[in-house]
Amino acid sequence: MEKGLYIAFEFEYNPDILQDKNALTNGIQKKVFFQFRTFERYGYHMDFYNPYSERRHSIERFLRRCPFHYLNSWNFDFGKISEYEFIYIRKMWFMDGDLIFFLRKVRDINPAIKIILEVPTYPYDSEGKKINMIPLKIKDKKWRKQLYKYVDRIVTYSDHDEIFGIQTIKSVNAIDFESCKRTGNNLDEHNINMIACSSLYYWHGYDRIIEGLYRYYIDNPQIPVNVYIVGNGAEFDNYKKMIDKYNLSSHVFLVGGKYGTELDDIYNKCVIGLDSMGRHRSGVFYNSSLKGKEYCAKGLVIISGVKTELDDDPTVDFYYRIPANDEPVNIQDILVFYFQLMQKRCITDVQNGIMEYAEKNFDFFIAMKSVVDFIKQNKM
Repeated sequence: MEKGLYIAFEFEYNPDILQDKNALTNGIQKKVFFQFRTFERYGYHMDFYNPYSERRHSIERFLRRCPFHYLNSWNFDFGKISEYEFIYIRKMWFMDGDLIFFLRKVRDINPAIKIILEVPTYPYDSEGKKINMIPLKIKDKKWRKQLYKYVDRIVTYSDHDEIFGIQTIKSVNAIDFESCKRTGNNLDEHNINMIACSSLYYWHGYDRIIEGLYRYYIDNPQIPVNVYIVGNGAEFDNYKKMIDKYNLSSHVFLVGGKYGTELDDIYNKCVIGLDSMGRHRSGVFYNSSLKGKEYCAKGLVIISGVKTELDDDPTVDFYYRIPANDEPVNIQDILVFYFQLMQKRCITDVQNGIMEYAEKNFDFFIAMKSVVDFIKQNKM
């Protein structure tokens, strides 16, 4: 059986977690584990390696900000490198010299190995605005200039043909459809419920939704619209202040982090999913978001403030894109779009159609085929 190595920096691989829906509380962890399993489904024997598993976190996190410091060597058995056909690396938060020296040694040992680097967001230089991030960003810009010497392809969810001088494999963020699909309906026919589920960074832009709801309710509308904002993050307190300021606590529910069946219970109340509304704030104008794929698997009508792959599919009628700016979202426009869609089919048929689209286009086995095709290409 052919072998591959998956490298990620956040955690250790635990296959048992994939069997427990309530245990997968981290979106990145979920994605990494399902990608790993997808390679296995394609017939590869996979090893998993986390270079940071044995580092002394508090010390190393401080030292990494020093200009000339990096983890000099990873605790890796380089004697195994010749066994691997490929290495798939999920990019660390900021790249450093330790990655480059690892790749150089890999190439020296096994020149034929295929090295694939996934860059989940590109461009990303506008992310991490805190002052203590500046040294890491400087180091990233320095070391990424050497990637082209060692990396064969970069997997991107953007529309770039080349990143860091390396040809890309354009892919889409993916979901495990069976574990992600909608579990039921608990809809209120008198309310339109929306969900915004994220880590609440400034580029998610849900302040635009709150501002839009404030303006919507000034006109005393007949149709109540509610938004469930799910997640914890830097913007949580700002959103809470806005909700209190505009007296929207009966329509905007800031519920914190929810997972598993608790999250499903909220999804089952909702008919519309709100993707990122502020990606332009971080310099991103095309984004294949993971959350958008989960919304799709839940059968939700999707509203986005950034261009996605759904913009380019003329068969899609369940997707509405708002302008990439900082203006409040026009809630009335969303409702017009939603009710026009509902005139064509009943809500259950709409949901089933959206879910079928997700299964055919965004399941991991489908989404990662382009990566596997490259690995198999020109086999010696």
